[in-house]
Amino acid sequence: MLRLELDEISPGGIVREYSIPAEDFPELKHLADSGQMTFVTPVDFSLRLQRPGAMVELDGILSVTIQEICGRCLAELETRITSTFSLTFTARKEEEYGEEEEVELQAEELGLIPYEGDWIDLSESLQEQVIIGLPISPLCKEDCLGLCAECGANLNETSCACEKKVFNNKFAALKKLKIDS
Repeated sequence: MLRLELDEISPGGIVREYSIPAEDFPELKHLADSGQMTFVTPVDFSLRLQRPGAMVELDGILSVTIQEICGRCLAELETRITSTFSLTFTARKEEEYGEEEEVELQAEELGLIPYEGDWIDLSESLQEQVIIGLPISPLCKEDCLGLCAECGANLNETSCACEKKVFNNKFAALKKLKIDS
């Protein structure tokens, strides 16, 4: 748990630097254990926190190096991920509403992260930011040719003699159509 005491945040704000092993975050540990990726470096966070009233505003930068597999050619690649983010935490208010009263939007619906007490647990929020920054379909290079569907050859490294089958050949008959004008 990455616990931040609210009393530590001075009126002018504070800056904190953290370097946390990916294994300390449950979801990142799951990604690594499942073989989807390897975290080569710890996750580095640079956070600036300010406290206007009951809210805590966090602006951060995260960076981590991961090893993963290209989504087209299955080659291993190492990727440096750097991401900026902003989060706002707000004190949770326990209120009960009568049947005829208007219901206010909850903090979560406004994109705010509620906290209770005199401290904030940053672990889950920071883990989410790392997951958001991960590539959905990693590529070794933008113009990656992938694998041959017939023989499995890596088309970035070699060419193959396989006959390329035409996908969805509905309009092949139009190729033979001759129009005299």
